[in-house]
Parts: sequence; C-alpha cells; structure tokens
Amino acid sequence: MGYVLSAATADLYDEFLAAQKSKVSVQGYTTLCGMTLRVLRWFEDEEIELAAVTIMDAVHFASWVSERVTEQGASVSTGTMHNYLKVARRFFDHLVRTERIASNPFLEIRYPRLPEHLSRNVLSEAQMGALLRELARFDESEIWYERERRYRVHVIAEFLYATGLRIAEASALTAENLDLERHLVYVPHGKGGSPRTVFLTTYASDIMERYLKTGRAAIMHHFTRNHEHTLFGANKARVAEVVNGELRKVCLSLDLPIITSHCFRHSLGTHLLRSGCDMRHIQVILGHEALATTQIYTRVDKEDLKRSLDAFHPRQWNSRTQE
Repeated sequence: MGYVLSAATADLYDEFLAAQKSKVSVQGYTTLCGMTLRVLRWFEDEEIELAAVTIMDAVHFASWVSERVTEQGASVSTGTMHNYLKVARRFFDHLVRTERIASNPFLEIRYPRLPEHLSRNVLSEAQMGALLRELARFDESEIWYERERRYRVHVIAEFLYATGLRIAEASALTAENLDLERHLVYVPHGKGGSPRTVFLTTYASDIMERYLKTGRAAIMHHFTRNHEHTLFGANKARVAEVVNGELRKVCLSLDLPIITSHCFRHSLGTHLLRSGCDMRHIQVILGHEALATTQIYTRVDKEDLKRSLDAFHPRQWNSRTQE
C-alpha cells in the first residue's frame, strides 16, 4: 500500500513537484516523486508541522535516513542518504520561496561525502576500438532482424561515443535535432531540463547521414511501435535494453569487461583527457555544470599516474642518461 498524505501536505507535494518537473529528467522526476513522498511522510509520522520544522528536526531526519536499511537488510548507500537530504533541502527551499517559512532548516545539515570514484564502466582506447569494430560487422549476420538490430546498436554506439550523450538524452532526440552539415546535435532536454548543443565528429556524422538516408527507414518499419518520431525509434528504456543486451554479447565474445551504454560517456571523457584535451573543453563536451564533476568522471587511475611519473620525472631521465 502506498503512502497517503494529509490533504494539506498532499497539496504542497503536488505544488512542489509541479515546480520541479521542468528542471529534471523523466527518470529524475520519478525518483523525486518517491523521495519527496517519503520525506513528507516522515514529518507526518513524527507529527511535525512543515511550517514549524526546526534545525533539530532536520538533524533527527538526517539521523533517521542514516539508520535506514534496504529490503535486503543492508544499510542504505551514501548516495541514497545524500539524495534524501538533497530532496528535503529542495522542498524546504520551495517553502521559503513561496513565503510559507522564513528560513530553510536543512541548510545547516551537511551532506554525507560521496566517494569520488570513476565508474568501472570504462574501456581503454584499444578495447573501445575492438568493440566498435565488432559492432560495425553487423552485415555479416545471415538473419535479417539480427542484422538490423546490430546495425542500430552500431549507429547508437558510435553516436554516444562521439557526443558523450546520456542514453536518455539520445533516445529523446528527433532527426530534426541533427545538423549534419555543421556536425551539431541540439539537445532540447538535457540533464536538469536544460537545452545544450553537442558536437559530432566527421566520422560519426557520416555514419548518421547514412543512417538517416537508408538505415532508419528499415528500423522504423520493422521495430518501432509508438516512437517513430524519435531518432532511434524507441523510448529510453527500450533503447537501453537493446543496446545493453547487444553490448553484453559482444563483450563476452571479445573477452572484454561487460559494460553498458553509459560506458561511452565515461570512456569519451577519459580518452579525451589522456589525449591531452583541456579539462574545460571536456566539461563543455560532457555538459557538466561544475568542473569538479568532470574531474571525477575523468580521473586518471593510479597506474596511469605511476607511468607518467616514471616517464617524465627528471630523476628518471637522469638515471637513464647515466645508464
């Protein structure tokens, strides 16, 4: 049974979500709905009026979040704790903006520190090359629907690796969002709801041009249901399912780490950094608002640092000269 809020709290819930809907992705909005509901339910369970929440109440809420466990009995992750507190702060910010309260009690609550790790969902340049070459062999399949499915995955993979787009952003595009002459892609609804423009390499532009001229028509005819208007003929869930399923098979056949569609974004940032691309350029390419986010996505691993130190430290060069 779902949570049932009081009428007054439910009105605030609906009002807050209506104000936030244009600022988040579809998936983000669904998560926001669930977390906001749980936050408000906690205050109702504790019989605390929203207009009277104090800093101490916020502290108690943070303590409750940190002590929660999952259905499997495990402690909630640091990321989940961070998200609950972030949602609570946003909700009470809304109450401040609408002049229902004078100050936000959650401004005094510090978020738990998130681990700064790069996803394991990253391939080396050589591994990525092998993966993309294998996907490009789509025409070797003797079964037509496997051939067309592999072709679509080939196109999407090259597109994601060229642009660094998230799968949700790419699956929401239409053909009209591409300007292949200028090698540009207009993303009307990026993460957070903000529009942005990304760039295509010449190689990826050629692939997309062939896809739009010939390949897309076959895919629209055989595979689509209600998403003919989209660039890849399916919604986010279906695009992710098809791409990730094919990636798993190809990775197993090549003895590569099993990755998902988000690997292309992580790998692009990492490969650009290793090739000497300016960090701020990578920030723009990936669409990060904060440079700190880019630094986390493209953090160089310890082995790279060790190799760089061995290769460029002056004492290393001196020792080689003496040899």
